[in-house]
Amino acid sequence: MASEDDTAYKQLFAYPEMVRDLLLGFVPGEWVRQLDLDSFERINGSYVSDGGHHRHSDMVWRVRLAGEWIYIYLLLEFQSRSDHWMALRMQVYIGLLYQDLIKRHELPETGRLPPVFPLVLYNGKRRWKASLSLASLIAAVPPEIRHLQPAQSYLLIDQQRLPIAALAVFQNLVATAFRIERLATEQDIAGELETWRQQPGIAHRVSAQQALTRWVAVRLQRLARERMINLRIVSEAKAMTVPFFDSLDDALRYEAELYGDRQRLKKLLIKRFGSLPNKLSRRVESAEMDQLDLWFDRLFEAHNIQEIFAEDQPA
Repeated sequence: MASEDDTAYKQLFAYPEMVRDLLLGFVPGEWVRQLDLDSFERINGSYVSDGGHHRHSDMVWRVRLAGEWIYIYLLLEFQSRSDHWMALRMQVYIGLLYQDLIKRHELPETGRLPPVFPLVLYNGKRRWKASLSLASLIAAVPPEIRHLQPAQSYLLIDQQRLPIAALAVFQNLVATAFRIERLATEQDIAGELETWRQQPGIAHRVSAQQALTRWVAVRLQRLARERMINLRIVSEAKAMTVPFFDSLDDALRYEAELYGDRQRLKKLLIKRFGSLPNKLSRRVESAEMDQLDLWFDRLFEAHNIQEIFAEDQPA
């Protein structure tokens, strides 16, 4: 289930100004400059797969390029690590989009399928490691049939890896959101928001400004909750020494990240296998980062929950 922060962040991209600024500021290619920026339309994204599974992290927009529609498939990836099968997911999603356009008789007059620009916006702390092309996920095949294999690709914007200097150059809605995402204190966030509000021409962006303000409010609430958790950690840490870290602040940051990873792993295990035995839950609660990384890596390949923890069970 998406967090309140994720939901508020997604709402930012419900406005054409945000999608426009994302494309103009962070997507390479001269073709972006040729878009009719006044023609953005958000289209139906509520279609479901044959299994009936709704998706809540994707948005579909269309905009005119040289007089014809091009579809922007924007997938917002909120999880903490890359999805190994993202290229496959994107192929499925675009296939569903095409099927929906055919059913609703919204193909161009030529009867051909319109182009789709697949874009993944990832804001996880860990570097994205998944393949950008489905072709590299397919086992080796004879050369004669290689051209018959699917090869869906997508453009990735790994938000946390964007250079800070590059973010400072752009004074648009998306760059402001990206900068705020990296700030850790209420004072810094409030300062960034005030700087943005003083930009010329901001008055006509009322709806987008309100959405950004709502998201910032949610982030501030989350920071307040995390501060309460950190206060608890401080009280526990004062009674012990932490020689591995250079400072108590480093230790607190590590503990906060460790706490978040433990909670995310438990949620994913429950989502994948339906339940998490108390014994395994206690193992997750006491695990360090290296052990959690190992379990995360096994999560999508294991056939059952025992395979994830197999090497960690008592003999």
